[in-house]
Amino acid sequence: MSTLHTNSTQTISFSISDGIAIPYIGRFWLLLIPNILSLICSLFVLFHFLFDSTLRHALHNHVIIVILIVCIIAELTTIPFMMYFYLNGVVWIQSPTFCMIWKFFDSATYTTVPKLVGWSSMERHIIIFHSQWISTKKKRFLIHYLPIVLIVIY
Repeated sequence: MSTLHTNSTQTISFSISDGIAIPYIGRFWLLLIPNILSLICSLFVLFHFLFDSTLRHALHNHVIIVILIVCIIAELTTIPFMMYFYLNGVVWIQSPTFCMIWKFFDSATYTTVPKLVGWSSMERHIIIFHSQWISTKKKRFLIHYLPIVLIVIY
């Protein structure tokens, strides 16, 4: 809260608020504990998907692996940046470049995951009902791998 003195009898007070009643320290703790648990769980699941060959080679798990990687990137970048801001009241590195990188990671991770989940549901339909569409390596590349890569790049 800042105070602006206009003269000896009048004081104008204002505060920068984002409309949420939870104080910054409360937000910090509300992000810290679930983020630690989420990171542990994500790494555990990703470990099993990557090191179990049957899980790794199953086509329907590839999108889940990519989603886990994108979520881990978000958990290691944007969430700690927000936590630092909530704890200290200032951005970690106070430069326009850092803020642009933070904004990019935040928007990229939080828009990529829903697109991948949507593609995952369509791909499971293809795998179950139209398995002939992925019967050759070329078809598998066009129907399975290319959309995942395009969604991540987009």
